[in-house]
Amino acid sequence: MSNDTQDPHPRAASRILIRLLDRRQWIDYLVAFAVGALPMLVAQQIGALWTIGEHVGYLDAHLWVLAPAVPLLLWAFRRLASGVIPVTQPWPATTLPPIVELVSSDAARRIVYDRLRQRVLAPANLWSAFLATLVIHLLDAPFVLDTYLGKESSWPSWINMFEVDDSISMGENLVLVFTAATAQFCLVFIGLLAIILFYRHNRFFLRNVYQRRWVAAGEEASYFQIDVADVNRCFGFRAAHRAFNTQVRALMVAGGAIFLSRYGVLIANARSEPEFLSLSPDALDFGELFPLPSQLIMPLAWLVALAVVALPALVKLLPQLGVGGDRGERSIGDFLLEFFPASAWPKNRKGGEAALPEVAAAFADNSFWPTGDNRAGLLFFVAYWIFLLTLVPVPLNNLPLVLAIVVATAGLAYLGRIVTFKALRMSLHYVDDMLVTPPDKGTTLFGGADRQVHAAGNPAIFISYRRRDTAAYARIVQERLSEVFGADHVFIDFRDIAPGEDFVGRIERSLEAVDTVLVLIGDRWLSLTDDEGRVRIEDPHDIVRLEIITALKQDKRIVPVLLGGTPMPAESELPQVLRPLARRNAVELSDSRWDYDLGRLVDTLQGR
Repeated sequence: MSNDTQDPHPRAASRILIRLLDRRQWIDYLVAFAVGALPMLVAQQIGALWTIGEHVGYLDAHLWVLAPAVPLLLWAFRRLASGVIPVTQPWPATTLPPIVELVSSDAARRIVYDRLRQRVLAPANLWSAFLATLVIHLLDAPFVLDTYLGKESSWPSWINMFEVDDSISMGENLVLVFTAATAQFCLVFIGLLAIILFYRHNRFFLRNVYQRRWVAAGEEASYFQIDVADVNRCFGFRAAHRAFNTQVRALMVAGGAIFLSRYGVLIANARSEPEFLSLSPDALDFGELFPLPSQLIMPLAWLVALAVVALPALVKLLPQLGVGGDRGERSIGDFLLEFFPASAWPKNRKGGEAALPEVAAAFADNSFWPTGDNRAGLLFFVAYWIFLLTLVPVPLNNLPLVLAIVVATAGLAYLGRIVTFKALRMSLHYVDDMLVTPPDKGTTLFGGADRQVHAAGNPAIFISYRRRDTAAYARIVQERLSEVFGADHVFIDFRDIAPGEDFVGRIERSLEAVDTVLVLIGDRWLSLTDDEGRVRIEDPHDIVRLEIITALKQDKRIVPVLLGGTPMPAESELPQVLRPLARRNAVELSDSRWDYDLGRLVDTLQGR
């Protein structure tokens, strides 16, 4: 397969992308800081730091933030990208992208990794981000440089300070503008590059979900195959939760940056805060709300970023999309057949092929979003809310009006969330109602775990315990929680690790399927030793220790359960890697009030 990124000497653009994604390149942060700080030094040298008359100085415009902002954004970009697309190394890589883990064999993982790496490091990504950033700045240029073009200044500030200070030449002022624009160019470029790379990742994810019409016979193993019997109702994709949840966090960070930029520019353009904050007719003028083209582009770019992050929600609609070949047939049978290889149609409890209505019900019971529709709902709500607040900012000096607008925009955002999910479901309604009709509560579906449908919101729970410390407690807790949440929602491992078994892989697979991890802590949890006298919790290969470390890495909800009056271990008593456990709220289960305390644990798990 031809692939520039597999070449030992990739193209220059691909090498730049690798450098930008490489978290080990610490010298880059010093360069980024220098780029952000340079305009401040230039402003100090030419005398444009402070306000003169109506001309707002560089520091008074709060542009000193560029100095820390450029390296911080580069750091955030690298950190977030490392959780989604860690592809700087050729195969075999030390860290794999989460979606690569959705295929099982090493051979298939290599194929998926190389495909993804090729798309992420394609030179077109770098050039697209560069050209888009250049266009945005060129659109702003006539408004920023009007004085230099012989026009009357529409924005008296450090940009044209030479008008009011004869000691500053036009050339010197232009150098200041250029250095500041360079720093801002870097910020916009990094943001757009993140959007483009996440788009590449998410489009690749959709394109790599198995569909009969675009996967040749014999290549099924290197594609993501949905699991309609997934207990988490996420088609088995929750193992890649980090890739999708990281993008949501990135979107929230970008939203905060856009929010601050919009308010900062509007207040600076108003020349005095009351003019903007009073919600006067002048402040609501289009030219005042969007003094620069980039200020209109920002909210629109936010919607584009939302669309990119939300792309994985289209998994259920793939047979209707014309990507990678002709659209699948619209009958429900042909629609569902698209998702399964010829020999992989779901089986019923007797081992035969499951009936079409049963498969359709299980399909409907799974989420649109790969890590659960509750997370997707929050994503859409917050994203629409930020969009509305950045499109027409709130007058900050009128508290009742601020509250009214915040509540009104929140209501509109919630309505947008409802409409979004309704539109997704309507697309499936068009094929057949069965695709959006989940099974009734209590209905037993096919699947190796005797999966049952429970009330929405029931958590999947993993119980971590030490056999020589809390085995009896673990049995009782498991039985009680199984009564409340269903046996298929409570996971506990009473088996020994067999010789030669990949215990790390087994732990990871067990925890991927759950939302909450209960850590049962008895009076010997910290002090138990092995046959050679070593304290177990200090052993890097201790199963309980590995379970907690894995749960922390997977960002699971962890609830320490203190048994029989055992106190919560202090941070200083725990190994360094386990110290975050000490900051989790614990629940006590005492022998004297067992039923009451167990009821409180159930309430905690139900979010009461």
